[in-house]
Amino acid sequence: MDDIQFSTANVRIRTYESRLLTQNTFDRMLATSEPEEAYSILQETTYGDFIEDNNDVRDFEKALIAEKKRTFDMIYNITPVKSIVDLIALQYDYQNLKVLVKQDYTQEDFSEYLVPMGSVSLPVLKNLVNLRQSDQVDPIMNQCIQAVFQYIEDYEEIQAVDIIFDNYYWDHMVELSHSENSTIIERLVQRNIDVFNISTILRSYLMGQKKGFITAVLQKGGTLDPQKMADEISSSLENFMNYMEQTSYEPLLADSYDEITQEKKLTGLDLNKDNFLMRRLKEEKMVPFGPQAILGYLFAKEVEIKNLRMILVGKINRIPEETLQGRVRESYV
Repeated sequence: MDDIQFSTANVRIRTYESRLLTQNTFDRMLATSEPEEAYSILQETTYGDFIEDNNDVRDFEKALIAEKKRTFDMIYNITPVKSIVDLIALQYDYQNLKVLVKQDYTQEDFSEYLVPMGSVSLPVLKNLVNLRQSDQVDPIMNQCIQAVFQYIEDYEEIQAVDIIFDNYYWDHMVELSHSENSTIIERLVQRNIDVFNISTILRSYLMGQKKGFITAVLQKGGTLDPQKMADEISSSLENFMNYMEQTSYEPLLADSYDEITQEKKLTGLDLNKDNFLMRRLKEEKMVPFGPQAILGYLFAKEVEIKNLRMILVGKINRIPEETLQGRVRESYV
């Protein structure tokens, strides 16, 4: 990959970064006493383009989705390499495929769960599910759908199809990273796989899952050995934590041991996971050439929307400000 080709796009990205919400905006929303007040603050931002004066705050998701779609459309328009944006958008392809397959199996209408983002259009994905193949998608996606429907045919249920989708999604990500011949991209995908595996292992541990299940859901392609991770957690939580302390992911697990053993939850890990990835991208965003600025901006937008969703849901449900404050992810700007 020729990093210099991103120079023009990166200039545009700096402009887009200036429109990202700051901690001050989140603090103002958190300080409100009513959800409508928080929603009116959001209306002052770029999200206001999708909010009418008479909109109900409980319809906030429409504005968040519309802004996310606009973001992907803008970045696809300026990127010199489409597959760079595909790395982030691919998650929505597989999310939509899960919805479409479950809709096909149950014959119920789940269209409200479909999202208008992704590297492949919804009509193409719908055609893929209907026909079980398409010449408009990557072969991995064809293989995924065929494996999913083979499972459904064999077992007449859909409980485990999410695992199949996840396996193919990460295989697809690894393929994309290799196709770009970029150590930056490969490192980013490896990091995401490692973080996914760490989170998956600890969730599986909390659910009481056995080693066989854990081994099946862990992904290859990261820097950490999945088999070693499965061995350690199967031995004990202490052994797994000691193993992780020897890796660069030790900061990700701050306070996780006490949270798991005492509270039986992973709220802190979910927060640490996003902050860990954000810090790594912030370290790389000032590189003048290359795809780092695009990738960092897209992830920043994802986290921004996650923060807004958490704050608005919290306000609607009367969750105390101090509780919400502790769940806000770090800002990119």
